[in-house]
Amino acid sequence: MHSTFYQFTVKSLLAGVLIGLGCVIYVASPIKYVGSFLFSLGLMTILIKGYYLYTGKVGDWTPSATFRLIYMFVLNGLGCAVTAYLFTLTRIDLSAIEHITHDKLNDTMYSSFILAMGCGAMMHVAYYNFAKEKHPLYVIMPIMFFMLAGFEHCVANCGFFAMGLVDMTPQHWARLALIVLGNACGSLIFTKFLPAGPDAHEVPPLFDYTTKVKPSITTDEHGNPRV
Repeated sequence: MHSTFYQFTVKSLLAGVLIGLGCVIYVASPIKYVGSFLFSLGLMTILIKGYYLYTGKVGDWTPSATFRLIYMFVLNGLGCAVTAYLFTLTRIDLSAIEHITHDKLNDTMYSSFILAMGCGAMMHVAYYNFAKEKHPLYVIMPIMFFMLAGFEHCVANCGFFAMGLVDMTPQHWARLALIVLGNACGSLIFTKFLPAGPDAHEVPPLFDYTTKVKPSITTDEHGNPRV
């Protein structure tokens, strides 16, 4: 049985890998409606397999969950970036990434933040809908919404920047951090008015602090266990 820390780490990395694959098909697809539709397969798989994605879990933020969410995002971003970069070494035409990264990195900071909030809201809607009814359209529609609208998803951006071989400057890192915060704000604002219940956003534990206690067995005067 793997430890809680191991499961948290692997599930967060695999969530990033799935988002990275979504980035690849989105950039490679000449029709963005098709690309955004196929991108949603990543989140669908994350939800079905129970992987840990920062933008899906941050809606249940509490002060005690801060470190776990930061660690989750770092692992998500790493998995996404490595996956997206690896496909630049293949024959797939990813030339559209230049336009995508140019628009993202030359935007104003407040625009990036607002777009990140919009993405956070859509991620909450997707997680809320899936928690209520396990129907694929409830996931596909919010994902297509934020992809076609050009909203900012902090984990996906790690993949886009790696795919575009962006030389990350302090300003670029600051923008990414602002998008991380914007995603959180967009989701948290929605949870105030549309609570998703304990299973939709729950931040998983990083370590297992529980200890298993064996039940005590009492016996009667003849030494037989009491039922």
